[in-house]
Amino acid sequence: MKNIFIYLVLLFSISCKSQVVDKLTFDSLKIELINFLSSKNELDKSKAEKLKKGENSFNLNGIFNNRHEGELINGLYSFSIFSSHSKGYFVIVENNSFIILDLSSREGLDKGIKDVLDFSERSKYCVGITREIVARLVTVYYNKNKYPLAGFDLNCEKGIINTDDLP
Repeated sequence: MKNIFIYLVLLFSISCKSQVVDKLTFDSLKIELINFLSSKNELDKSKAEKLKKGENSFNLNGIFNNRHEGELINGLYSFSIFSSHSKGYFVIVENNSFIILDLSSREGLDKGIKDVLDFSERSKYCVGITREIVARLVTVYYNKNKYPLAGFDLNCEKGIINTDDLP
């Protein structure tokens, strides 16, 4: 009898540890991303609550096929709030988990590029796809995030703009 009790306790403890994790969906990911934007002071509390309730629009789209509903598949998604001078961000979704690419600083851009290269290699993306993703990260950082009030890369106005004199 004592052995049966031990087996039942053991069976119960194993079944408790192997609970199914909730599947990551567009809606559950949006909540996490809204919380991230709140922590970056991109949103005040009332706007965050409206976004969570679906009263305001939240921009979460796949970067290649503008995917924004249905099953959340592995890949890279862009997200932002709809407002002037808002920053742009990306999120990598992989195997029911996600990594937010915080492009609000140069250090964040560097880390984001590394994360994309690692993800692209694991996903067996060809170099053309990886190059396109990295180019989008760099473009968003320089055109949106580095100078949010300007809305473009100031180096394109005042810096080197062609390759004629470069090695």
